[in-house]
Amino acid sequence: MKIEQLNTLSESYDELVALLNDSVESGASIGFLAPLDAGEAELYWRGVAENLAEGGRTLLIASEAGRITGTVQISYCQKKNGSHRAEVEKLMVHTAFRQRGIAQQLMTEVERQVQANQRTLLVLDTRTNDTASILYRKLGYQEAGHIPQFARSSTGMLDGTTFFYKFL
Repeated sequence: MKIEQLNTLSESYDELVALLNDSVESGASIGFLAPLDAGEAELYWRGVAENLAEGGRTLLIASEAGRITGTVQISYCQKKNGSHRAEVEKLMVHTAFRQRGIAQQLMTEVERQVQANQRTLLVLDTRTNDTASILYRKLGYQEAGHIPQFARSSTGMLDGTTFFYKFL
């Protein structure tokens, strides 16, 4: 498996749309509701491409045999009083490749990249009691708190969100 940074998405749109669809359909709480319209997924990735071009975001991908198996994004705070922090966003691993350590390897690269960009604080959030919480705690992230009924799920239920941070 290979982890790399993507600076343009031109050749990867179809795979990224498929990964986003797979993640949403499998219940990931990443800001979208199932069923995800293909146009919505494509529009989302076009917005990410614009952010990449502006320099406020980094997109990391995991690939195996030339196929994208996972992604994660780093959003760098652009405010002067937040120049020391970054946020982890949209950690996704395709269901066919889960339980292979891909998410952990992506998060390890996130931390390396963030440190290389002189950031000392990483923040993230995830659905309360989501399996991702286990990974974040294992990697040394500290729970900052949670907000009940923060985000709607595809079933219409309101789920809580837990916020985590890590000093690097």
